[in-house]
Amino acid sequence: MTSTRRMAPRKALGLTATLLGVLLCAVFLVLLVRGKPGRAADFGSTPASTASSPPPMNSTPAPSSARPTGVATGAPSPADAGPARIPAPQELSIPRLGLSAPVDPVGVAEDGQTEVPPDPDRVGWYRFSPAPGSAAGSSVIVGHVDAKGRGLGVLDGLNEVRQGDRVLIGRKDGSTVSYEITARRTVGKKVLAASDAFRREGRPVLTLITCAGPYLPDAGGYQNNLVVTAVEAAP
Repeated sequence: MTSTRRMAPRKALGLTATLLGVLLCAVFLVLLVRGKPGRAADFGSTPASTASSPPPMNSTPAPSSARPTGVATGAPSPADAGPARIPAPQELSIPRLGLSAPVDPVGVAEDGQTEVPPDPDRVGWYRFSPAPGSAAGSSVIVGHVDAKGRGLGVLDGLNEVRQGDRVLIGRKDGSTVSYEITARRTVGKKVLAASDAFRREGRPVLTLITCAGPYLPDAGGYQNNLVVTAVEAAP
């Protein structure tokens, strides 16, 4: 009898401890599930270049296959089209050369390259770059150096620019942004994306891009890009 009376409380105590342990485990699991951070909403990838890194442009024309004489721009990373308060560009002109052209907003082609207006007498503002007149970044304008059956393009004139030449950008609100050319360089199409041509931060500049030779039909057309850089100047 004595041993039986002593065992009963031990069994009760053991059962109580077991139930308490199960309860604590259950509470821990609930807290763990509730405390686990949820997955962020997937908004998809940004347009082919707008992503974080700037679009790689090999030349100005979009798909090299569609426009073999244009400037191939590689896969850009579409970012936002710059501050909405900055008016979009409407016309490009370089007074010393008597050069002028309408500006069309362009984006990213299906093949991931930067689009370029098919008309060589028009140029395109890469709308995922800052608009001309923005406080930072490279405002990119592209155009064909020539086009089959249409002759030389308006940006063929970039071969004649000099340091100090003025570039005027007329905007849709009627205002004009004035730039002064500071540099001109030739960049291989395959490395253009790694250059600073499409940067969205840093000192504000205007970047004009078109195709440059040699032209090798069997190798995809123009092998280089002509890149002209200009900084904002007093009107």
